[in-house]
Amino acid sequence: MVDRQTLRSPDANVSIASLVGSCAALALVIAPASLLVAAVCNQGLSASALVSAGLSGGVCWLAATLALTATFLGTRFHAPVQGMLAGMFFRMGLPLAAVLALPQLEGLREVRGITTTILGVYLIALVIETCLALRMVPRPGTPMQMAPQRCE
Repeated sequence: MVDRQTLRSPDANVSIASLVGSCAALALVIAPASLLVAAVCNQGLSASALVSAGLSGGVCWLAATLALTATFLGTRFHAPVQGMLAGMFFRMGLPLAAVLALPQLEGLREVRGITTTILGVYLIALVIETCLALRMVPRPGTPMQMAPQRCE
């Protein structure tokens, strides 16, 4: 039997609905930000700018979503520090891999400014994702709720 009260820490907002809401908020911020950064990097909106915006927005949203999920799981399993560290792997690794790999792909060589667009959107996503992740982690000094033990 699962006690629904133990699935949430009193100081940390760690419900699945909050994780989904945070991912949706990320998408609402990253989509227009990627268009704006791509337009600035390409001196206007063009087909190349739209491809660059789509790829950079998708990569940064996926990286931030995976980082939030790692933070959520770390908090859920009473290991918030380890969750944040695992989130850093996704938060930094996926955009770095994209910056290195995407310009080398045959079909994307003519897309201008894809590296700059990824880096610009990454910085915006990093700020938003960090603020959302900090809401999931309990404050220092507050004990996390542990599951009640049965005494028989």
